[in-house]
Amino acid sequence: MADYSQVLLVPVLVAAVLVIFGVIALWQRDLRRLHSRIERLIESHAAELGDARKDSVDRSRSSLKGKIAEQIAPLLPGFPYLPADARFLGDPIDYVVFRGRSDPTGNGAHGNLVDIILLEVKVGQTALSSVQRTIARSVEEGRIRFEVCRVLDDGSLLVESWRPRRRAKAEWSA
Repeated sequence: MADYSQVLLVPVLVAAVLVIFGVIALWQRDLRRLHSRIERLIESHAAELGDARKDSVDRSRSSLKGKIAEQIAPLLPGFPYLPADARFLGDPIDYVVFRGRSDPTGNGAHGNLVDIILLEVKVGQTALSSVQRTIARSVEEGRIRFEVCRVLDDGSLLVESWRPRRRAKAEWSA
């Protein structure tokens, strides 16, 4: 009986060893596939990261060009106003132009020929922001006024809409 159990034991051990080798082979195959997939993911990630960096640099460069263009627009050929009349704000509108303020003919600041223009500078086909479109609509609808903010002696503020003073009749006849 001992011989019979040893005879059976050898094929069982061989079968067990073959199963173990088979499992190890399958495991190694799956491990190689996993490593290959990880390498592809790393390469893909590196490519996407490179693209994102390039896109970021391009956007930054474009943004810088736009900011520079905003600043130097009054000095560029074709600027329709005198540079001295333009006041840079930057946000949400680039310039307030007081056309005629520095008019060399003398009709500007001391006369009645000053036009006020809200001017936005864009590079290429860049669209207005939603805030800029809202401001443009407000101007178009006439929702604009001039206010005076006065600092009072007690440190408080008084804000009032400006109204032209009416001249007394005596001033008219003089």
